[in-house]
Amino acid sequence: MRARGEDQTDVGMSHKEAMRRRHADSEAPTPYAGWEDTITVGLPEPKEQITLRLDRDMVRWFRARGKGYQTLINAVLRGYYEHEHRTP
Repeated sequence: MRARGEDQTDVGMSHKEAMRRRHADSEAPTPYAGWEDTITVGLPEPKEQITLRLDRDMVRWFRARGKGYQTLINAVLRGYYEHEHRTP
């Protein structure tokens, strides 16, 4: 499929066409009545830029993970924070 390009999203499709296809799909799930009242939309808090000194080997290790390594550092710190602040 990948070689034929079938796994790629059709970014040229209009919203109207996407909705037409979705409603024509007999296997597409049907949302229950009132589902709109159950969703919460919120934006994440903005990040704060800081200067942080880390051991060189740690920086190399995180950078070796590629794009998004700073987000990964944040996730590791958040995991530690949540571990320390969990309610038993």
